This record gives sequence, structure tokens and C-alpha cells, in this order.
Amino acid sequence: MAEKKDFYLPPTPMRRDRAMKLAKQFAFIGYQIIKLRPSLIPWIAQAEIKVEPEYYATLAVFSSLFQGGMMFALLMVIVVTLNRWDLLLMILGLSMLVTLFMFVRILAYPSLIVLRRVKEIEKNFLYALRHMSIQVSGGAPVFNSMVSIADAGYGNISTEFHRVVREINTGESMGTALENMALRNPSIYFRRAVWQIVNSLRTGGDMGYTLRVIVDQFAAEQRVLLEKFSKELGPWAMMYMMITVIFPTLGITLFLIISSLSTIALNEITLVGFIVMSTVVQYFFLQFLKTKRPSIRW
Repeated sequence: MAEKKDFYLPPTPMRRDRAMKLAKQFAFIGYQIIKLRPSLIPWIAQAEIKVEPEYYATLAVFSSLFQGGMMFALLMVIVVTLNRWDLLLMILGLSMLVTLFMFVRILAYPSLIVLRRVKEIEKNFLYALRHMSIQVSGGAPVFNSMVSIADAGYGNISTEFHRVVREINTGESMGTALENMALRNPSIYFRRAVWQIVNSLRTGGDMGYTLRVIVDQFAAEQRVLLEKFSKELGPWAMMYMMITVIFPTLGITLFLIISSLSTIALNEITLVGFIVMSTVVQYFFLQFLKTKRPSIRW
């Protein structure tokens, strides 16, 4: 089972070894960025990006400048071809905006990976806990239950337990291997459950009872999150209706009134623009609602 992907680097016009060499030479830039955004350090660690935070931040600067420069060069070709030098300032401003956007996006990439991992872990967490609880309560050793979870196909959870099993097989104690798994995972619920399992192992408590308590706690917390989301869904649905129905209708009506009082004409291009804009807004709004939905699978 593969557990590590090749490490990620922000895109630059050079090979990885040269990019890392450049990042080391200008690491002082990354140190200043880390001081302004220290949360980047745990994000990179939990996203398992095998690059030092200061090097990653430095490469984010070079990558954003490279992509902004490429945008400027492409637009300059259009300006020269059309002989529209009056657009030079606008193109320069647009290229700077692209540079800033790409810089923010690259810095945010580790946090997006972490959030994705949290959702993936918590989606299958309740199933994995019940799996382990049933096996341990039935008399199976804890190690055998972890091997079973590693082979059960629970996504990232199975991958993490596969790593734990491998560490134990290479001589690591079970408690230490579980602690390592808790430290490298960003899900609060997952880490808390693993710590409870470790404490039960070290104190010699009833592991079957401990797992049943963890399952009940997590299931109750997920129900609370689901109820909270269902209560918030009503206002979000009203806002969705306003964005997708009321605002476009009122906008087209207002445009018709304005066009009747002036020389502005409502043509096919304008209508297509309204449709495209409405579709884009709907897409991003639905994606936003998707991020608000709890990662629950009963």
C-alpha cells in the first residue's frame, strides 16, 4: 500500500534540484514570510509536504513571480500585435493581481490538503472505530484489529494504520506508533481517540469498553454537527434562491428599464453574460455549502 506521494513544490521553470538550491540561497525571504504567517509550519507538516517551511515560502514567491511574468508576457504579445499601448497600465495591474493571487494560493495549498485529509479521515472514522470495537470486544488482540483496519479499505485511516503496523513490525512499541499517528494527523477527533486508546494501553484498562465509549462520543458529536448544519441550511437555501432567481431577474429587469431610457441595448451578449455570471456564482456557492457540510457517513 502506497502511503507517500512525491513531495510537492510550487511550479517553477526549472528542475526540482535547481529549485531547491535556489530556495536555500534565498531562504531569508522564506524566514520573513514564516514570521508573518507561522501557521504555515504545522500546515506543511500535517500535509506531509517534504519541504522545509522556509524553502516552501521562498519558492512560493518565485513561483508567483514566474506565473505573473508569464501572464504579463502573453498580454504584451497581444498589445504589440494590436498596437494598443494604451492598455499597458491595465495589463501591468492585471499581472500584479495574478502574481498576488498565485502567491496567496500557493501559501494556502498546504491548508487545503490538511482540510481534505480531515474530511477523508472523519468520513470513515466511525466505521473504523466500530470495526475495531467489535473485534476487540470479540477477543481479538488490539494489534490484530489494527491489521484488519489497515486491510479494510477505509481510505486514509487504513493507510495510517498500515503505517502503524509497519512501525510495530520494525520494533516500535504499540503506544509510540499510535502516538506518532496522532501527531501527524490533523483531525481533532481522530487524535483524541488515538490518545484515549494509548492511555488505555498504558494503564491496562478494558480496551473494549474504551472503544465503545469513543464510538458513542464520536457518534453523538457527529449528530450534533448534523443537527447544527440542518438548522443553518434554511438561511443558506434562502440566500441561494436570492442569488440564483431573485437577483438575476431583478438585474435583467433593471437593465431593461435602463436600456429603454438610454442608448444601451440589451443584446444576446449581455444575456449570455448574465447566464455565465449566474452559473459561476451558483457553482461557487454550492462549493461553499459543500465545505460547510459535516464529513459524516452513517
